[in-house]
Amino acid sequence: MIDEDDDLYAFRIDAYTPKTIPMARLAEYIAALSALFGEKQNVHYQGLSEGSTVVLSRVEREAVPKVRENLEKATSPEGGEAAAAFLKLNELLRKDNADADLKLNGTNVLHFPGKHQLRPPVLGPYTLDLEKDGVLLRIGGMDKSAHAIIEDKEGNTWNFEVNRELAKGLARHLFGTPIRLKGSGRSHRDGEGNWHYANLKAVEFQVLNQETLAEAVAKIRNLPPDTWKQGIDSIAVLKSLRSEIH
Repeated sequence: MIDEDDDLYAFRIDAYTPKTIPMARLAEYIAALSALFGEKQNVHYQGLSEGSTVVLSRVEREAVPKVRENLEKATSPEGGEAAAAFLKLNELLRKDNADADLKLNGTNVLHFPGKHQLRPPVLGPYTLDLEKDGVLLRIGGMDKSAHAIIEDKEGNTWNFEVNRELAKGLARHLFGTPIRLKGSGRSHRDGEGNWHYANLKAVEFQVLNQETLAEAVAKIRNLPPDTWKQGIDSIAVLKSLRSEIH
């Protein structure tokens, strides 16, 4: 039963009818809608209406203000979970060659361009200089070259080809202090906006100092008063305090 103070939303997908939409796909849309609304204990699935697939959702009056606020933030870069859900719904629609509208009492609240969304152009591949920081997970190889695998702070792994001399220097840092590998690689951006890297080769590495920024600043403050009168690059000084090059 719908209370007159509840909000009833209709999410219309033009790619399917209630009889043709796969159950698994419908579940994906409902899950993303749930994340878009937020307030999951107070938002309820009300079924599908006839014609195109229209997902009906009821928001209890206690959650009405918060859900409306979430929907207002859905297209903002600072929209948090609502913005992520908006992008998820839009991507589902794009893959289904569809677009959609979210309406409240017949009034459009959000439009999802879906299939009409402009896609980022494919770029590359390019050869570029690059640096990657991380913990060394593996070093080794059977031929004249070796491979060094590092894991960055986001949990991504990067596989660099290195020569044997560099591999020997890296070996003592296995699972140790984070390092910075410097070299080159091939990069391209796909039609989804994701960057991909290949043929990574490192020619040198740097061991990263673990001291905090506050500790580095404290060292700078303890430098002789006439340091800055000698034409010394302050940025270079800061870098030298925070890293040790090998």
